[in-house]
Amino acid sequence: MVQVFQESTQPIERFSLPESPSNLQSAPVIIRTALQEATTALNTAGVENAAANAEWLMAEVLGCPRPELPLHWSETLEATQIQRWQSLVDGRVDRIPLQHLLGTAEFCGLAFEINSSVLAPRPETELLAEAAWAVAAIKEESVVLDIGTGSGCLAVSVAVHAEETTIHALDISNAAINVARANAERHGVAERIIFHEGDARVALPGTCLFDVIVSNPPYIPSAEIESLQIEVRDHDPRLALDGGLDGLEFYRSLAVSCLSRLRSDGRLLLEVGDGQGEVVADLITAQGGRVLEILPDLNNIERIVVASSDNS
Repeated sequence: MVQVFQESTQPIERFSLPESPSNLQSAPVIIRTALQEATTALNTAGVENAAANAEWLMAEVLGCPRPELPLHWSETLEATQIQRWQSLVDGRVDRIPLQHLLGTAEFCGLAFEINSSVLAPRPETELLAEAAWAVAAIKEESVVLDIGTGSGCLAVSVAVHAEETTIHALDISNAAINVARANAERHGVAERIIFHEGDARVALPGTCLFDVIVSNPPYIPSAEIESLQIEVRDHDPRLALDGGLDGLEFYRSLAVSCLSRLRSDGRLLLEVGDGQGEVVADLITAQGGRVLEILPDLNNIERIVVASSDNS
């Protein structure tokens, strides 16, 4: 879920490093102090959850789990660590997403490689993954299609949790496919995920039917892109955000193309934006599909539309 941001009008604080290694040795940087200063700088820059962000960056510099940071508070950073620390904090002050700086993001308890080619997985999308693997696990050797796989977080999570499932993962971006493939290899499921580059209407075999089709398509109306959080607006791929004039462009296409790709007992699972659930349900019904339920997320916002190809 993306949020509207508010620009900070305060000057951005940055750290200044000593100019030489000898100065570094004479000016030790205590970890607790560095965290406090970074939190102040991030707050000034308008970063949400500034203290937590600073802790994640410090954990990356130290190479330790974040919960262990208090064990190191009284220690000092080495020269190379100071350089790395400043680089990371300055990047976050510039509103580069935390996941991009760390190079990974957690999703469904798994670590995924993330870069600027893909959308960092959102916590609310975990509901979509959980629903997908629950449906896939009902039937032995289910075949799942993930449309717009991006980082591969959905495809890989389903493969990990539904171990007899075969997944087809589709994206029009070659760079995204490369990230998704790396994540599949990282979690040992690459042999069960078949990657396709291109549009679903032309990149898949014409006779291929699926037990589950899952997608988290772009659903932000084009006119709202400029008002998104800086991290999202300036650093996430627009291709993964822009849902057209009303945010529903991709749902119209999915409603037309996906229902005919479902097996008789198959399920279509679509993540939707706030307020889009009933509208997307109507699009599916208009194409002869049957909407079974709309699942709310933890904030009680309608988030997942569950449908079948049968409107009887």
